[in-house]
Amino acid sequence: MATVVTMPKLGTTMTAGVILKWLKKEGERVEKGEPLLEIQTDKVNMEEEAYESGVLLKILVPEGVEVPVNQPIAVIGAEGEDISSLLREISGEVPQAAKSAAVGAPSAEKEEPVAVSAPVPGEGKPRATPAARRLAREYGIDLTTIRGSGPRGRVHRADVEEYLKRAVPRPAEAPAAAAKQVPQVPGKVIPLSGIRGVIAKKMRESVNTAPHYFVFMEIDMTEALKVRERINVKLPEAERLSINTLLAKAAAVAISEFPVFNSYVDGSNIVLKEDINIGIAVAIEEGIIVPVIRNVDRKGLRDVAREERELIARARAKALKPEDYEGGSFTISNLGMFGVPRFTAIINQPEVAILAVGKVADRVVVENEEMVIRPIMEVSLSSDHRVIDGATASRFLNRLKEIMEDPMQMAL
Repeated sequence: MATVVTMPKLGTTMTAGVILKWLKKEGERVEKGEPLLEIQTDKVNMEEEAYESGVLLKILVPEGVEVPVNQPIAVIGAEGEDISSLLREISGEVPQAAKSAAVGAPSAEKEEPVAVSAPVPGEGKPRATPAARRLAREYGIDLTTIRGSGPRGRVHRADVEEYLKRAVPRPAEAPAAAAKQVPQVPGKVIPLSGIRGVIAKKMRESVNTAPHYFVFMEIDMTEALKVRERINVKLPEAERLSINTLLAKAAAVAISEFPVFNSYVDGSNIVLKEDINIGIAVAIEEGIIVPVIRNVDRKGLRDVAREERELIARARAKALKPEDYEGGSFTISNLGMFGVPRFTAIINQPEVAILAVGKVADRVVVENEEMVIRPIMEVSLSSDHRVIDGATASRFLNRLKEIMEDPMQMAL
């Protein structure tokens, strides 16, 4: 029986994807798990594997066309199988852009494109990826209640993430006043789309949903810089510690003592998560992306540093996978390398706090009634007041400061 291939949802923010390249031709055999096409999402370019073995009977959408999630893009079946009725059945679900492009494409045929039969939630054991099952178990979610975006309703991790996200109450839509009186002046127009559009949407939602407040602290980096220098001389370049490495480890230790910082809001509940995954904000050409170092509290500094470098390299090469940037506990945003002394950051929801880090600069401080020069780093902690009060935020930030000023505590 023929299977309709649909545009997968490869991340919680993905609403559509561009088909960059078909890796198989019509009439060619494809095996389950074999790369079938390349997709550009709002964050990365990815290869998508075939979920069924068979012959690629029909490509419904040509390369270069953007397709909404869950829309049919191809049909796989047995060699010589008649799919004319299937194509007629799903003809109304191929996006208009794809239809137009297909008309002009050399491979387009007269058959009308088609759509998938919707999966029936709760009918037997739900089809789901291992990552989706793990996440569902973690939060006690019944997979049969989730409509999967994969073939035959297969539930992806992103579907579970989206389910969790929808559980959070949405803010009222901001008034559209800003859109009605835009002055018409000459100039270049850059669409607020792709990663830029995702950032705009997420930050607006975060500001509207989570009441932010900020706590500031100065950290004496004398001991942290000494420890980093002593360790780095013994490590290869790829495993050397950065300031972010130390901050990630210190934050993970502090979060293990203040578990409310590893939580999210689910309707009227605060849900505490188990794994402590630290996100590092990375600037790329199109905007910002936050790859996640997992289980930092259980790893040594060398492993954290290696993963940090690998993730940052993949982020800049646009080669991150959804599991590389989803499921974070707490984000670190460091603008110190740009000479910024201090700033505040917007929470990367569904997380409940974010640390903004300024540059390390020599300052004159008073110690034992004498003036001395110390390398000082300013940080600010943005917290969601629905979950974290000011006193808790202050104690957490003080603990982070203690660990950074006595880095041996990271090894305990």
